[in-house]
Amino acid sequence: MLTAGAIALAAGASTLAAGIPPAVASASTSAATWTVTPGGQYRAQVRNDNFWGILDVRTNTELHCTVNASAWSMRLRFKKGTGLSDPIGWVRSLSFPKPCLPGGMGPVTLSAAGTPWGINALSYDPAGQVTSGRLTHMHLALSGPHCAAVLDGTSATANDGTAPFEYNNGPANTLQTAYSPGSGNLHAYQVTGCRQMLHNGDLVRLFFGYDLNRALTVTSP
Repeated sequence: MLTAGAIALAAGASTLAAGIPPAVASASTSAATWTVTPGGQYRAQVRNDNFWGILDVRTNTELHCTVNASAWSMRLRFKKGTGLSDPIGWVRSLSFPKPCLPGGMGPVTLSAAGTPWGINALSYDPAGQVTSGRLTHMHLALSGPHCAAVLDGTSATANDGTAPFEYNNGPANTLQTAYSPGSGNLHAYQVTGCRQMLHNGDLVRLFFGYDLNRALTVTSP
């Protein structure tokens, strides 16, 4: 569900381990300051032919759902300037306009709460122009006749979930979350149904990717 400009949430993205993704070992890490141009208000839509996915880490099972790429369903705001500290921006709102149909469990709607989510940049790979970081304050919910669950951090109502992201300063301006090991603290709570693909208390990883509606460049230093 994030190569050149959008959030959460394409497959195969690297993850954060202790805040530093192994896939960008050559990157400058623990950067103290960031440059964001031009910043300001943004909209984003889910990437074409993309999906959102939730992976139960303990069982290695994935709830996978194709999404509608037509709606500008994410609103973001970024700081602008040089010498910036985290968060460099915020996900102000995120909606999933239509339910989707993961296999055999009827329509399922994904909704987001806890916004604004913080966008915290942690490392920068100048060769690939990729910024890796962490989304914070996350809370998501699944609802449907045969599948319901809450995704959050330390409890079902804490609004303190975290997930890694990658952002590429390229023509697509895509922000995406990642599945890789060691990433985030999202857990599944209040699970009912879902064909045993999610289990209460299990660590989960989230994937989605969004294309921004205009150019955004993030660099460090």
